[in-house]
Amino acid sequence: MRKKRKKLGVVIPLANEEKTIDTLLNGITSHLTPQDRIFCILDYASSDMTRKKVTAYKKRDKRVRLVWAPEDRNVVDAYFRGYREALDNDCEWILEMDGGMSHDPAEIPLFLEAMEMGYDFAAGSRFVKNGGFSGSFWRKTLSSGGTILTNLVLKTRMHDMTSGFECFTRQALEYVLQQGVQSSAHFFQTEIRVMMHRFRWIEIPIHYHCTCHRVAASSVIESLRILCHLAGKGRNSE
Repeated sequence: MRKKRKKLGVVIPLANEEKTIDTLLNGITSHLTPQDRIFCILDYASSDMTRKKVTAYKKRDKRVRLVWAPEDRNVVDAYFRGYREALDNDCEWILEMDGGMSHDPAEIPLFLEAMEMGYDFAAGSRFVKNGGFSGSFWRKTLSSGGTILTNLVLKTRMHDMTSGFECFTRQALEYVLQQGVQSSAHFFQTEIRVMMHRFRWIEIPIHYHCTCHRVAASSVIESLRILCHLAGKGRNSE
């Protein structure tokens, strides 16, 4: 008999996903066991029918949980609220993914296989063999350039330091929550991947479907500022 897998919590912050939320949840639940949970994090960034659709879905599938978080100030707050919900619900593996169909639920088994092998962190990567990036040249350049710069400055080693499709053990995620992040935008994913170099990690090839082609200049500036801070912190600890 196959050994029972550890309890998985899937964290997906949502905004205005009324057109795709059912497809997303159907895709995720097809890979779950009865003990697993999906945490749908919503706040005032969602102004369409997404909340009502999640409410209707969770009546059909008790594994789906709606977490209303009006206190969220940004995307980082949403993710961290989801992390805490998963840990509070005794999840031993925590998978995070985008709620806007940028990440393919069909690739979830690749992460579960990595966790079964004993890794603490499975990092989705668009820039390893069999990975892919579908989107604007500008977004791809920003992501790959951010990875190259981070690896040069911080001596990290992942092929993709800016992705957000990833799975943690409970211990690894608790470390992230303990350390915290500085970014209020998507650079927090890079901060997390820097931390995960302390753990046993592996990169998983994923196919990313970019649904947003714009990145605010303020986010880029914040990323560079935090990167410089992390570099200085690293030098001071030597």
